[in-house]
Amino acid sequence: MVGGLRHGLAALVLLALACAVPAQASTLQRIAERGVLKVCSNVENRPFAYLSPSGQAQGFNIELFDDLRQRLSAHLGVPLAGEVVSTSGANRVPFLQQGRCDLILTGFSVTAERQRLVDFVFPGFYASGAVLLARREQAVDSWQGLRGQTVCSSHGSVYNSALAERYGVRILAFAGLTESAQALRDRRCVGQVTDEAVAYLRLRDTPGWEGFEIKLPAILETPWSMAVAKGDGEFHALLEGYARDWRDSGLLYRLEARYGLPHKAAQAAPGSTLELLDERGVPWMWQPLENGFRQLYDEHGWNFPVFYEGWTARQFAQGILITLQLALACMLASSLIGLAGALAMDGPRPLRWLVRGYVELLRNTPSLAQLYFLYFGIGSLLRAGSATELPWYASAFGLAAVCISLHYGAFAVEILRSGLQAVPRATHDAALALGYGRWNRLRHITLPIALRASLPALGNNLVQLIKGTSIAYAVAVPEVLYSAQEIWSERNNVVEMMLLVLLSYLGLMALLALALAAVERRLRMPGVQL
Repeated sequence: MVGGLRHGLAALVLLALACAVPAQASTLQRIAERGVLKVCSNVENRPFAYLSPSGQAQGFNIELFDDLRQRLSAHLGVPLAGEVVSTSGANRVPFLQQGRCDLILTGFSVTAERQRLVDFVFPGFYASGAVLLARREQAVDSWQGLRGQTVCSSHGSVYNSALAERYGVRILAFAGLTESAQALRDRRCVGQVTDEAVAYLRLRDTPGWEGFEIKLPAILETPWSMAVAKGDGEFHALLEGYARDWRDSGLLYRLEARYGLPHKAAQAAPGSTLELLDERGVPWMWQPLENGFRQLYDEHGWNFPVFYEGWTARQFAQGILITLQLALACMLASSLIGLAGALAMDGPRPLRWLVRGYVELLRNTPSLAQLYFLYFGIGSLLRAGSATELPWYASAFGLAAVCISLHYGAFAVEILRSGLQAVPRATHDAALALGYGRWNRLRHITLPIALRASLPALGNNLVQLIKGTSIAYAVAVPEVLYSAQEIWSERNNVVEMMLLVLLSYLGLMALLALALAAVERRLRMPGVQL
């Protein structure tokens, strides 16, 4: 039996290795075999790539991709179809490395960190820098004058870490440009940091932006270049020839004119344009690990910058702290909501109906939809017309705490109601016979027994709540998942950062388990089997 198990495990290992290590065919061979050229691109970046009303990708980058498809069809002697794989800044490099697309063709700025992971194709097909889009009445003198203020951006933007480190701004990064733009319109930030061309065309072509303007000159300009997987010299050389021909033939100039884009000359690969100016080290508790993790990256490629790079270390540590604060606030609030709702279920009929409606509504709708409704719906109404600082109930943290507390409080109502119903009727009668009033009966007898009966289910609800705090990243609350995504968008180390996120949540669960065990010991009642 042991031998059979050993052979079975060996077969599984070999199968996993076979699946994990693809055949070493070149990119051109794979393209020719499947008859499809796949490109990773962001299709929410008008006019470079966006979806038509019929759902077809179009724009500046898509026309370049179509030209590539025609050239490669002629080169391979095979008619190729084209497929656009929609990606964001956080996942386009992993998609390329996993073979989900053959190249990246989007607003992909060249940085030293990215050059370690992919091969960029030069010359670039465009270039852009960061500008600040803000309301006309917003007073902004310089990038340095934004220190300490909040600006909106999107996850994966190459400018986020550089702006935060160089100019000390607070980055409010959302999942996409649409959410970031809506946050600007809701006055949740002084301005939106975006690409120069995107801001220019939005002001020119998009209705509803008449009261906005570009406030500051472009900075951090870098070339946009195609990128391919590391090590495929034949495919890389072929694309470099096509990229040079785009410039020599005037194709790029014609496309710039067609889409109303400012003309950009060819740029060489940048040096340290976007390198951070980090003078502070990692937090003191991580300093003994600094050299070991730096060596791990240099020698083996495992990148854990939170242990050796000051800015990312502080960002991740702040994410853990905010997750802990959010979890504690929501655990307390949801438990109080659950207790109040459970007690109200024994009240007058209108109150019972109200509580029942709340429980059914919150339990049967997704928490993320509830959060978006509160943040972009009710939160926008609370913020409308106000130019002052956000009150707590309209801030991202406040609304996320309210949403999570209400959502898990609905489950706590049912848990504690069942606990109250588990108290034997004879116990109520005995307390009444001993002269206990309603309040003393509830405080000294009913609640201790009900809490003891409800504790396992209530503890499970609190575990789900802690994991559920991760939805706060969707409205730019800088909790641990948000911080990790900002880091991996910049460093392209998804596996390492997700491992740290999982370990962080495991640590929080361990603390909760210890706390629940202590509460269980405190509530244990001799002779009561609940």
